[in-house]
Amino acid sequence: MTSARDQILGTLRKGLRGTTQPPLPAAQSPRTLPVAERAERFAAVLTKVFGHVERVADLRAAGERTAAILAAANASSLALSDAPELREVAAALPSDLRQLPHDAPRQDLLAADAGLTMAQWGIAETGTLVLESAREQHRLASLLPALHVVILPCSRLLGTLAEAMVRLQLDGAPSSRTITFISGPSRTADIELELVVGVHGPKLLHVLLVDGC
Repeated sequence: MTSARDQILGTLRKGLRGTTQPPLPAAQSPRTLPVAERAERFAAVLTKVFGHVERVADLRAAGERTAAILAAANASSLALSDAPELREVAAALPSDLRQLPHDAPRQDLLAADAGLTMAQWGIAETGTLVLESAREQHRLASLLPALHVVILPCSRLLGTLAEAMVRLQLDGAPSSRTITFISGPSRTADIELELVVGVHGPKLLHVLLVDGC
């Protein structure tokens, strides 16, 4: 009999058809992989759906790399979530960059060139980011700007969707108003199934893995 977990994973794999890596042997499932290999698998899957993944040493280095990404995109304004870790990241950004806090006027956030958030979890199996609103006010910064930069500590890389669901329950995730799952830039298709990127959200997604993977 097919379990609920198998049904969920089957649906997710079907949605990402052609983007995932070949299945690993049972002894090497994402759940049991060392963190460095989880990072490799996460990056490989997310890259196939047009995301960008880099490893940096720490939050300061993440700030320096974010500055370079924003410069390459000619971004002059940045919407930030309220994650406390982003203070160190923001400190490395250029002084002429307009930084907008999560509670800035909506019209300013709508006009921001880029958004910067943390992610609460990453899923190696599907190249997915998980953002919880109860732990970080991120919604506008992650969904409105054309460019989304995400900081993800390697310690938060999980193997599978099922593992992420367990962690969300342990975190008290039902108290979150929203739990956002992100697998690459925003994508949609018209009636003729022509894929278009960035219509309903960010056109570019950069993930910076920090702290030892």
